[in-house]
Amino acid sequence: MKSRKRKTRTIVGGILIAGMATAMFSFASLAAERADSAGNKPNQGGRLWFQCRACHTLKAGEPHKLGPNLHGIINAKAGTRKGFKYSNALTTSGLIWNDAKLDQWIKKPNDVLKGHRMNYVGMKDANKRAQLIKYLKKETR
Repeated sequence: MKSRKRKTRTIVGGILIAGMATAMFSFASLAAERADSAGNKPNQGGRLWFQCRACHTLKAGEPHKLGPNLHGIINAKAGTRKGFKYSNALTTSGLIWNDAKLDQWIKKPNDVLKGHRMNYVGMKDANKRAQLIKYLKKETR
C-alpha cells in the first residue's frame, strides 16, 4: 500500500512540476512575442555584441584585442585609443563616433572609410544596429 501512495505522490508531483514549467514557458513566450511586436527584443544588443567581442572589449581597463577597447567610444574621435595601432586611414579620418556614424559604420564600414583594417562586412538590419548601438552606449560609459 505504501508503495502505491509513493508512486501516486511521485506522479502528482511530476504533473505539478510539468504544469508549472508549461505556465512559465507560456509567460516567457508571451513576453518575447510582445517585445518582438514592438520591434524591441530585451537584451538583443547584448546578444548582438557577441560577434563584436571576438575583437573588442567594452569596460574601462580591459585590454585591446584585434580591435580597440571601446570604453568611452560614444562621441569620441576615431583612431585615438592609446595603446592601439590604428590604420592611417582611421587616424586621419576625423570621424566622430556619434549615433549616426556608428550606424553607418556598423551597417557597412567600407562605405564609410576605405583603408581601415576592420575585417567586418556589416549588419544590414537597421533595428539590430539600433539595438547594438543602444547596448554600446550603456556598456561603454
